[in-house]
Amino acid sequence: MKILQFSRTVMVLLLAVFLAGCSLLNGGREETRPLPELKRIAVLPMDRASARAGGTARPTCNISDAVIDTNIIPPEPAEKLTQQLFDRFRGDPRFLLVPEGKCMGFLNNFIATDISQSQLSLIRAFGKQLQVDAVLYGKLYKYKERVGKTYSAQRPASIGFDLNLIRTRDGALLWRYNFDKTQQALTDNLFDIGLYRSKGMRWLTADELASYGLEKALEDLGKRLQPISR
Repeated sequence: MKILQFSRTVMVLLLAVFLAGCSLLNGGREETRPLPELKRIAVLPMDRASARAGGTARPTCNISDAVIDTNIIPPEPAEKLTQQLFDRFRGDPRFLLVPEGKCMGFLNNFIATDISQSQLSLIRAFGKQLQVDAVLYGKLYKYKERVGKTYSAQRPASIGFDLNLIRTRDGALLWRYNFDKTQQALTDNLFDIGLYRSKGMRWLTADELASYGLEKALEDLGKRLQPISR
């Protein structure tokens, strides 16, 4: 059983604080490159991994047909992440929040005319129909719930998702953020200090870990988006 043992973490915490200080002195882990100016971005509901045609139970990942080894994702976790996405951008005139019903109606109409189109082509076509500069599309491909309690867990939560910002005009991938994480004890991974500083010294549920990952992703996107010129 994995247990957070506070009595043995004094030295670990001191080292973690030192590492965090080094990160601040270095100005962060990597340069934040700005995105091109985007006046209007459509935000689609979070998609989820689903089984490929042909009988395989392994779901697809991201905006390609790459197959990953994980359980098929139920709809509820993706719906919760969608709500958080929409809440984050609600009220910002740059973002157009697209409800699931509208997405499904578009896809049904488009596939009826050309079933062979790739997922990227569908996203671009949707962006053109909505008259936006880019589309923010995400897919949840791993969702494994914690087994155990807040301060003791037999198995930690594990989450994996991608967020992709795709330019409508040419299908260019302008930005991508991948979050693929299984929580570890701080004594096992000092670089998890940011997670524990944000969420406390405890084992997170899958929803909490997914929420943390989404916060980090949108924080990164916010730093890269340029203000709209007037």
